[in-house]
Amino acid sequence: MSIAHRFAIVLVLAACLFSERAEAEGNIRFGKMEVHPFVSLKEVFSDNIYSTSTLQKNDSITVTTPGVKLQWPFGMHRLEAEYYAVDSRYGTYRGETTTDHHAKGLLGLQLGSFFSLTAGGAFDKGHEGRGSSATGFIEVFRTNSGSASAAYQLTGRSKVQLDYSKTTWNFMTSNFRDRDEGIMAGYLYYRFLPKTSAFVEYERKTVDYTEATTPLDNSMGSLLIGITWEMTGRSKGTIKAGRTSKDFEDSAVKDFSVWSWSVDLNHKFTELTSLTVVGQRRVNETNAFGTAYFITTGVYGELKHGFMSKMALLLRGSYGTDRFSNAVPPETAVREDKTRMLGAGLRYAMKDWLEFGADYNKKNRDSNITGNDYQETQYVLSANMSF
Repeated sequence: MSIAHRFAIVLVLAACLFSERAEAEGNIRFGKMEVHPFVSLKEVFSDNIYSTSTLQKNDSITVTTPGVKLQWPFGMHRLEAEYYAVDSRYGTYRGETTTDHHAKGLLGLQLGSFFSLTAGGAFDKGHEGRGSSATGFIEVFRTNSGSASAAYQLTGRSKVQLDYSKTTWNFMTSNFRDRDEGIMAGYLYYRFLPKTSAFVEYERKTVDYTEATTPLDNSMGSLLIGITWEMTGRSKGTIKAGRTSKDFEDSAVKDFSVWSWSVDLNHKFTELTSLTVVGQRRVNETNAFGTAYFITTGVYGELKHGFMSKMALLLRGSYGTDRFSNAVPPETAVREDKTRMLGAGLRYAMKDWLEFGADYNKKNRDSNITGNDYQETQYVLSANMSF
């Protein structure tokens, strides 16, 4: 039995012991500290676990996601910490089994009415699955990151914010992707309506690859303008767009500039029906040997409709493209993958802290490079407990 499975059992037992108190208060408390244990159990059936058009194998996957979140408010400040694991165990092809670990912490300080500071750190031991990996193999990685943010309310209508983060990436097999990323960002907000603000965002990222044989050290700058709103309880969102440029230190790698954008919208048509739309166009660091970068453009939408007080129907879909920077021999064309997904789901909220679900997803990737196409159908049964 894995550590994640043992942790899940402990959480379930703890949930049962504290269930009455959790239902009454929404969480478990020790003094001012709130403890929110959670666990997700999924049984997934896939008809193409290798994400390939030539070696299609089906299998069932048991996914256990136990975790706990701690929240400790003190005065106007807050301290938060969270840990969860994702344990995916394959019934037949057990070599595909993975266990990911995620941990993060955050300290938020409110210094008076106008100035706030936050600092945080995170650790991830994760992986890219075969379907999202450019190589078609499981790519295991580790990241360590630290971040800080300062915000100052200039007037009743304006706010300025400065962010900094540092992240180290280490890949177990694709060492050419190992790198350090430093990001500095600044935001200027102007509120022209009670719950609507326009903003300007500037971000500067420096990327230093640790492998001497990877000549891809670069700096990337983005200047975007946008609008963010929460006009009513029914509608909120953020839209931004601008120009992103990438400059490589090695003159043999061509610099470039592209338009980039992102959208994050949520709208309630009624108390029972809501729509979520998220999308973006972004420039990513290389994930395939022989390429310098790839650009992702995609959008995802989900429609949710509630009925019979505790039931909800979900309809979802997405479309995206990944365009790689240059052809990898022996191919002569630049690789471009187009991915589509359609799905539906059903949710039953038995309690405030207990939800059951059933999902169907159909995914299709079309590539202009032979061998990267695949189709996959998944059927998922799930149970989620959160206190």
